[in-house]
Amino acid sequence: MDTMTAQGAPSKTRDIQNHHMDSTIWDSFTFRDDDIIVASYAKAGTTWTQQIVGQLIFDGRTEPAAGQVSPWVDLRVPPPEVKLPMLEAQTHRRFLKTHLPVDALVFSPKVKYVYVARDGRDLMWSLHNHHYNANDQFFPSSTTRRAASALRWTARPKIRSPTSANGLMGMAIRSGPFGRTCVAGGRSATCPMC
Repeated sequence: MDTMTAQGAPSKTRDIQNHHMDSTIWDSFTFRDDDIIVASYAKAGTTWTQQIVGQLIFDGRTEPAAGQVSPWVDLRVPPPEVKLPMLEAQTHRRFLKTHLPVDALVFSPKVKYVYVARDGRDLMWSLHNHHYNANDQFFPSSTTRRAASALRWTARPKIRSPTSANGLMGMAIRSGPFGRTCVAGGRSATCPMC
């Protein structure tokens, strides 16, 4: 399947729909010439990059927070009939977030794309911590209870002994008075950087 147009721009060749994402929202999205799309795989630094872009747009102000004005467009919540009018009503230069691969994203030559990459080992460790530490409100917010229970089952592995490897990067995990900690590097399981 060819993912490039005759002009050399990527073209959408597939849709991705799961418990978190629905790429079909981009089919109805109206681009503006000055839009900025921040694209990455999950846990690669997307929100951090959004905040930087937001501060550039809003002259260094940290308010409003990027998450308030720069939504994850392909996230299933809120639904497209709510999200698209909210985005259309924005009067500032829009900067939007996506976790879609380029072949599932409608590409516009009008806008700027900022792609964020992170070492896959760090990304997987961060993704593991994100799901392991998700609270009980996170899982029912998925579209189906079955998908939520499957996610919960895979996201919460058994507690490991102090000498066992975590299976992701071969780092030992120990439990202490402040929660689970990575012995190699000292990262906390609730580290805001992960």
